[in-house]
Amino acid sequence: MKGPQLSALIWLANLIVLAGGAFAGYTFFSDVEEDRADVLARVESPKTKVPRKSWTQTQDVAGVADHEFYRDTMLSPLARPDAVSVSPSAGTFGKEATLTAAGGSGTPAYTWTLEGAVPAGVSLSAKSGRTVNLRFNKSTPQESVVTVRVANGTTGETAEGTYTLSFSEKVDPEPTDEQLKAELEKWLNSQFTVLRLWTGPESVAKGIVISKEAGNATLILQSGMHFKEYAEAMDDKVKKLAAHDLEVLKINWDHVLMKAPSRNPKYKDRYYEVKLSPDPKIFELPDINSMGKSVKPRESKLKLPEETPPNPDVEVVDTRPKESVYDQATDTWTLGTDDYKNIDVDDMAKYAKVVHDREGKPLGIQITDDVPDDHTVVSRGGRKGDIIKAINGKPVASMSDVRRIVRTDYNAGVQEFVVTFEREGVPGTKIFKVPPKKNNGDK
Repeated sequence: MKGPQLSALIWLANLIVLAGGAFAGYTFFSDVEEDRADVLARVESPKTKVPRKSWTQTQDVAGVADHEFYRDTMLSPLARPDAVSVSPSAGTFGKEATLTAAGGSGTPAYTWTLEGAVPAGVSLSAKSGRTVNLRFNKSTPQESVVTVRVANGTTGETAEGTYTLSFSEKVDPEPTDEQLKAELEKWLNSQFTVLRLWTGPESVAKGIVISKEAGNATLILQSGMHFKEYAEAMDDKVKKLAAHDLEVLKINWDHVLMKAPSRNPKYKDRYYEVKLSPDPKIFELPDINSMGKSVKPRESKLKLPEETPPNPDVEVVDTRPKESVYDQATDTWTLGTDDYKNIDVDDMAKYAKVVHDREGKPLGIQITDDVPDDHTVVSRGGRKGDIIKAINGKPVASMSDVRRIVRTDYNAGVQEFVVTFEREGVPGTKIFKVPPKKNNGDK
């Protein structure tokens, strides 16, 4: 046999030996691994015929106790994890308190719940986590008892804590509807003063009141009216009344019946019917029981003047100026007695009309185009198309308003009248001064 052939045989023999060794080694280690897996499978889920109580929660099924091998069998007591606990586990709380969970097998995932009947106002700041805050408020009854449970969501282990809630914070009792209604009625009568009431059908019944909040503005109330309508008022102070959710229900002979929400912000969703009544110090209401009967006249509250009235047979000399004077620097007319007496409001009414906005609300009184050029209104600065809106800051919506305002202010001693008007969309004012009243009441 030649050298190359011999060398090839030797290499072949070596390969056979290596292959056999590899196969033998593989077979050996495969058997060992299978044995090891079988052992582990048996020891990981051991079963005993005698029920054993685990150091943690154990479930017995048909008399056979299943155990977690490493936790219940292999670990020593020192290596076993602590049971789930909550700290503090009991006590009395005077304010919001923090509760902390600890212990549990594996990687604990704590969940929190309130157990049993939960007192009013009691809650937890969170439903999961290691710590939560136990909360309560004024609505929680004193000495309430609450139980809190924490659970390990991974294994189902639980712990509980029971606490008494005894806080020193003063708890105000909830007001009754009668108290809320009385509070609302008191506020209403403090803000508005009734001057006069007209009773009758809804279209006729009216009430005149003064609003303190609106700078003592005079308001005319009627049934079905809502204060939100004042959002369109020209006066900014009157506009503020639109924020009050007030509604006029009815005008009665002795009061205005209104509907409004409670003044307490906590109960603003509660509405009550309240009375806005006249102040008896201002005027005395008629006795409805005596109406239609013959009764003794009441003593008048009006005080007679202490001075002796003038003798009507003696002519009093009128020293007031007769002619009107115009001051161009101040754009002011000082009316003389002749001019003042000759101004006829009824004649002016022939050339005036009430104008309204798009919603039908009166804007003021407009001078018509057919007013004569020599009319007093024109000669005193008025023009065709001018809209008179207010006199002395009081809105006018009819000639009746003009008569009432002028008469009331003049009788009160007012001698200067500021007329607010609008001309071609531009606002303006004119001032008129009138002679003072004479002592005998003549104009």
